[in-house]
Amino acid sequence: MDRLAEIAEKFGDSLKPHHKEQFETSTLEDMQTELSDIQSKQDQTKTLMNMNRIEKFLSGMEDLSKALTAVNNRDVGHAMAYVWGSIRFLLRVTSPTEKPFDSVLDVYEQLGVHLPQLQNFEKLFRTFPGFEQCLVNIYDDVQRFHKLAYKLFSLRTKLWQRLHKSVWKDLNHTFKQLAKSLDTHRKFIQMHSAGLIDKPHGSGNSHYNIDNGLNTVYPQNWDPINDDFNRYRYGAKEFWREFEESEVERKRKQRTAIKAWISSSNKVEEMHKRFQTIRNTCPKSGRWLFRSYAEVSDWMKEDEPPESAIWLHGSKGFGKTILASLIVDELKSLSTSETKNVIPSDSSIYYFYCQEDDNEQRTYLDILKGVLHQMIYADEYILPLCDDRRHQGVEDNLSNAETAQTLIEAFIEHAPRQYIIIDGLDECEPNEARQTAHFFMQQVSKCDNDVKLGQLRVLFTSQTMPELSKQMPEGDASITLKLDDNAEDIRTYVQKRMVEFSASNEFSRGFNLSDADKQQMESIVCHQSQGMFLYAHLTMEYLLQQQTKGELLEKIKQEMLPKKLEHIYEKLLGSIEAKLKGLEGGNSQWEKAKILLGWLVCAKRPLKWHEIQSILSFDTVKEVVDFDNRMLRHNVRKYLGSLVHVLEGGHIRLIHSTARRYIIDNNRISENEVQCRLTALCLRYLSLPCFVNGYQDIQRKENARQGWFSFQDYACSHWHSHINTVIRSCNDIIVLDDNIQTQAVQAQWEFATALDLFIETHGHQLASEIHAELEEDPIDRFQGFPEKFHENLRIIWNHIFTHQKGDFDCRNTVGITQIDDALRINRTCLEEHFAPTDSAINSDTIEDYYGPNLFKCQRTLCRFFYVGYNSAKARDNHHARHDRPFTCPVACNLAPIGFSNKKDRDRHVRLYHREESDRPSRFEAPTRKKGRFKCSICEDTFTRKTNLRGHERSHFGDRPYSCSTCGKAFGRQSDCRRHEKIHARRGA
Repeated sequence: MDRLAEIAEKFGDSLKPHHKEQFETSTLEDMQTELSDIQSKQDQTKTLMNMNRIEKFLSGMEDLSKALTAVNNRDVGHAMAYVWGSIRFLLRVTSPTEKPFDSVLDVYEQLGVHLPQLQNFEKLFRTFPGFEQCLVNIYDDVQRFHKLAYKLFSLRTKLWQRLHKSVWKDLNHTFKQLAKSLDTHRKFIQMHSAGLIDKPHGSGNSHYNIDNGLNTVYPQNWDPINDDFNRYRYGAKEFWREFEESEVERKRKQRTAIKAWISSSNKVEEMHKRFQTIRNTCPKSGRWLFRSYAEVSDWMKEDEPPESAIWLHGSKGFGKTILASLIVDELKSLSTSETKNVIPSDSSIYYFYCQEDDNEQRTYLDILKGVLHQMIYADEYILPLCDDRRHQGVEDNLSNAETAQTLIEAFIEHAPRQYIIIDGLDECEPNEARQTAHFFMQQVSKCDNDVKLGQLRVLFTSQTMPELSKQMPEGDASITLKLDDNAEDIRTYVQKRMVEFSASNEFSRGFNLSDADKQQMESIVCHQSQGMFLYAHLTMEYLLQQQTKGELLEKIKQEMLPKKLEHIYEKLLGSIEAKLKGLEGGNSQWEKAKILLGWLVCAKRPLKWHEIQSILSFDTVKEVVDFDNRMLRHNVRKYLGSLVHVLEGGHIRLIHSTARRYIIDNNRISENEVQCRLTALCLRYLSLPCFVNGYQDIQRKENARQGWFSFQDYACSHWHSHINTVIRSCNDIIVLDDNIQTQAVQAQWEFATALDLFIETHGHQLASEIHAELEEDPIDRFQGFPEKFHENLRIIWNHIFTHQKGDFDCRNTVGITQIDDALRINRTCLEEHFAPTDSAINSDTIEDYYGPNLFKCQRTLCRFFYVGYNSAKARDNHHARHDRPFTCPVACNLAPIGFSNKKDRDRHVRLYHREESDRPSRFEAPTRKKGRFKCSICEDTFTRKTNLRGHERSHFGDRPYSCSTCGKAFGRQSDCRRHEKIHARRGA
């Protein structure tokens, strides 16, 4: 019976302390009284729910209690108290709501049907003591159900009501398993009780002996029964082991499906790993944040932090993203046993890095999806709700911010403590940043006031943004990072990098610097950094690219070293140019580097490495795509050095968001020239024979294998937006001026000839009627150009304008019928004849040319038009999401898939098209709960009396709490304690 007590205690440990006390003292009579009260209330309100369904279960529990007592009365009363307490609790909590109460009664009925009538089998348990384990197994199964039900219904009422439907449905697998398990116990008991019958004295039986004391028949040979019992006991363990394994697999598949549905950017984790690598250069870097700013340490560690939301803001290039990654890892460390669990071990830490140049990491929805993606791995209990929403949406990917908000709210309310770090809000559009700050601040306020202070803690980082300040934390929670905060970190970093100037390798013998040289370099770089970690990093990269010691020493003179970020970017470009031109075929190498850099900053969306390779492989003279001979066989860093970094999956990023602005402003790369050339490439590519009707299938299949269709996703979806940019913005390139530079003339010629070829190829399918609302001004300034060029521009401009003014479905196509048809056929050819691992040419694979996903969405405005899926089934399921009745009324590319309801559409219009909305967009500040304690002087209210007392002292300048170290006085004890911690940290 020790196992019975063990099961009972384990169940008791799963209860909340105040519930445990109630359960331990519950009796059968208490439960029956509760049942009677519920029936009376339902009778009075005429809401009776057929409570006879629980009768067999209650009868079975009474029998179980008597049978356990008859075998051994130790611990039985305590163990059964948990049963009566569980029934009483579940019925009382769920009875006010119809469906939960009904669902609990249904399970009790389901279990009660399979309970044995134990009063008929008492002799079995007295005869075979080992068989009492059957009773314990029945008790264990019953408490398995009660534990699962208690976990749900012991949550806050609003939360369990939100979760009930999905969680209960998900638990049905377990409920059926419990019923099967109880049935197994019942059948085993019935089978072995058949031979135990009351026999009169003297009756003969060759297999049984009679115990005169008990007048009970028992078998002469125990071995068969012992064998049966061992098989039963082993079978019961295997029964649950196999089920638990199947549940683990079911949950894994469920989580995988939810992850695919959320479809968040997979780059956030890769970025965090890269930031960890950067920090490893100086492992102690950034720790001043915890010593200098008690607000941050208290936010991390205190059970009730003074501030649950914090805003860290500072200048560009300060290193705020690296600080954010440090905070993430510090929180993870504080929750481990090695640090004695400074914060609870079950705390969850979520993070997101916003990126201005990535259209998967710069919107409010992107941030919600990124956080939600991490939540499904941290808290399994909310997965059924996510799965329910996934099926309700009839869509393959989450695209509704309100759905994401609802799920995040559930995760936030369920978990004991959560930290959310959102870095780089200034890299988002102001609307997106405001929505993000508003939502998470609202959740913080809700948790602090309605759930528990500090259950949710949020930290934002950004540049100082006045337009965002109304939505962000204020007062002590708004922390301005000072320029000298990271001065020592910058110095340590520079010292670490100094070793590279002495290191010898196959490319360098080192610079043979004296200690004085190194000291001078360290001093100048640190002084000119002015708190900008980015400046220090780029400067060290620049200095390492010097060719001789003399050049290096000349550069480190204060007047020679660039003083601003834009100048250091310019110098880095110059160094890359000099290095590449020094190689064999240097001019060609440098031209390739300029092309790569130009595409990275001018493309309409981030390009992957295989897409860049496809552009390089397009020979515009021979009109062929030749991956085999033209693709680069070296890493991109050979050409662009420290200006870029490459994430897993082929994602190429500039070193920092500031890089794009400075690169396009320098005198080596002309943004408008690149725009003209990239537009010309799109037009020439779409004029290839494979995009014209009548192309032969045999040739198409061979072209597919050679990589011809690798550039089609980009060209088909962005050709018109590039033309729009050229017509509206490239005034310095498309201009009648004999004095313009040769490069500009070349770019102009490339665009003009490509446009002519495109019109010749597809002109018969372009819009012939001039649109009534056509915007003429952008075209009128080209009237002085040759007539054919001007006419071609007018034709293509009118077609693009007509296409963009079309309905939602029209805007989601290429806009030229034979290109749309060719795109579809080309993709079908790839899908039907090739797999990513197939050989393309020699050792090159199809994945080298096309990436891992060959199954793409057909809508050009959808991100899955180019991201794609790895199976046709996933792609086909995704297509269903586009069948939505409410679309944006404006020619808008921000909402390419429409909306499932009018409310979401109207919200989108209010945020992004205010001129179309009946009322302006507004973001209300999070509301706070009305405090009970009112100041007698200014009538401010507070939720806690201690805060009121501290506030009232401020009216009179009363500061009764003094620092034990420096004597500084404070009006609130919490402020004093926080101040004293600064001394403690600095002294550590």
